[in-house]
Amino acid sequence: MGRPARHEKPVLPDYSEGIQIKTEDEDPRFNNALARGLAILRVFQFDQALLGNNEIAELTAIPKATVSRLTYTLTQLGYLRYREAFGKYELAAGVVGLAYPYLVNMPVPSIARPLMEELAERSRTNVGLAVQEGLSMLYLEYALGETNPSRRQRVGFRVPLVRTSMGRACIGAMDRAARARLYDELRASYRKEWPALQRELDEAVLQVETRGWCVAAATFDPFTGSVAVPFVHGDGRTLLAFNSTASVRTQTPAVMERNGKRLLELAAEVRRRLLTASPAPKLGLG
Repeated sequence: MGRPARHEKPVLPDYSEGIQIKTEDEDPRFNNALARGLAILRVFQFDQALLGNNEIAELTAIPKATVSRLTYTLTQLGYLRYREAFGKYELAAGVVGLAYPYLVNMPVPSIARPLMEELAERSRTNVGLAVQEGLSMLYLEYALGETNPSRRQRVGFRVPLVRTSMGRACIGAMDRAARARLYDELRASYRKEWPALQRELDEAVLQVETRGWCVAAATFDPFTGSVAVPFVHGDGRTLLAFNSTASVRTQTPAVMERNGKRLLELAAEVRRRLLTASPAPKLGLG
């Protein structure tokens, strides 16, 4: 699971880092066929929108004959679409239906959005909200305020947990037992890089514990600086984070400190509004 160890940081961001592709397990309760089908859906990304069976087999380590059967099945079920002109597959509308129940029952994005837009305009930074998903952070909402914003920031945009201020903020909000389990997983995924990486994560944890936010400058995207605050939701196990990102040229330590305080205020206001929000209306014909 996770990405193999890397000896050097990439020149450009690696948006596939943190995506966990698990296709088999020795536990008899684990359904390998289902895992393989879901693994195929997970390998499609914004920069890998079209994939053929050979490419999918290489990315997932699933035998090509099995990939062919699974892509055919996923196409018949409406989760993939075959593009004759390219001889490749792309995600189909069926995947939206899988995400909709989760999004509609997660109240934080809709409550936070106007506050995020206000902060984005005020700070001239891009403000995001993401949830921890394995070794990744998955965007649930965003507001663009930078003069030349990254248009990749959209709902569903994925970034690595360990490289970003968002991910590190979530690590800082974990209890010690959960963090220890995560560190064990990260140690196995990053191997030789882990000692240096752990020092960076421990520093971020200390920042969250002492200030409420943490910063990350050029740790993922070499041109971006960011600050983030954790937001623990629901039963205490759903970890989200708000961030403020912009060019490293403008994200000075003083600017990130100011925006960190603003993010703390934003998170506090979202919590207040969650407590007073009316239950979401039920949809349907009943």
